[in-house]
Amino acid sequence: MRQVVRYTAMLLRAYVRDRSAVFFSLLLPLMFMLIFGALNLGAFGHVTMGIVDEARNADSRRFVDQLAGIGELTVREGALDDEKARLSRSERDMVVAIPADFRLAPPQPGASVPTLLVYANDGRAQQVAVGRAILQQLIAETSFAVTRTSPVVQLTQEQVSAVRLRYVDFLVPGILGMNVMQLAIFSVAFALVADKQRGVLRRIMATPFRPIRFLTSQVLLRLVLSVIQILILLGVALLVFKVQVVGSVLDLLVLTTLGSIAFLTVGFTLAGWAETVNQVPPVANLITLPQFFLSGVFFPTDVVPPLLKPISEHAPLTYLNDAVREVSTQGATLWDVRGDVLGLAVWSIVGFLLAVRFFKFQTS
Repeated sequence: MRQVVRYTAMLLRAYVRDRSAVFFSLLLPLMFMLIFGALNLGAFGHVTMGIVDEARNADSRRFVDQLAGIGELTVREGALDDEKARLSRSERDMVVAIPADFRLAPPQPGASVPTLLVYANDGRAQQVAVGRAILQQLIAETSFAVTRTSPVVQLTQEQVSAVRLRYVDFLVPGILGMNVMQLAIFSVAFALVADKQRGVLRRIMATPFRPIRFLTSQVLLRLVLSVIQILILLGVALLVFKVQVVGSVLDLLVLTTLGSIAFLTVGFTLAGWAETVNQVPPVANLITLPQFFLSGVFFPTDVVPPLLKPISEHAPLTYLNDAVREVSTQGATLWDVRGDVLGLAVWSIVGFLLAVRFFKFQTS
């Protein structure tokens, strides 16, 4: 064990002295966070509206389709409990419940018109105002087409207390996950393939320093670096953007460590497969770049096209980002995100089996 600790310390000193490694593994994700956080791409530009259609008739379907065709709205349909839960998590700006008696027809004498119940996010007043104005305009146009006078639908609103989630609060967990993935895959693959090309790994096998200790030191180095970099990124997020971590920082570190292990197995697999350093970037980018856009780093996975949803939902970075975001923004515990933890564990096992299959200490 002493040999492992001493060799890990030696690798850590070598890493700190490598300015390019420090830049790409720490400063690059830090720049992403600062740039995207400053741009505030999640600022008001559209209204995310949940729709609960309890009528499920031709009139309600036509009404929902009209809302979906309005460019300022992003319409999501679902059950009432699910949509209200998403609203309380600030994944929706407002939720509109269409009643079972919804009809776009002149009201009967003495009868009341159907009432749309709007659940409004109390932290998104601007979005709610715009969404309500759109609803009122659509109701007015529809009513005029039906009766030429009185409205055929009315609105009522109920305020819902929701998490005050800003874009930067959403962004930071994605940047943490991205950093874990980049460090684990690229640093391991580049370093070990370079050592393999130079014959370093082959010569290590001829020394008393056992290969398993060498590999353990490589893993420990990346886990230590991952923890240090996560703490630095969190510190910058807290100081610069006033991000509030609702859950436990310790839980965040546990999750990022599990994510590091999952991605390290990918890095070792790539290091075993590649014969030269030049083979690493294209394959590593093929693995990581799609996950930037499919795993909720910069934007929610809700915007992923249906065709790519199965890939998005089961990608390792999605499991990591979802779990870290739940802890950071919603105050979830490790038990609450056990499904994502299980997903990371499965990917770790699959990656380990592939690494055992492909890793070797010398080129062919």
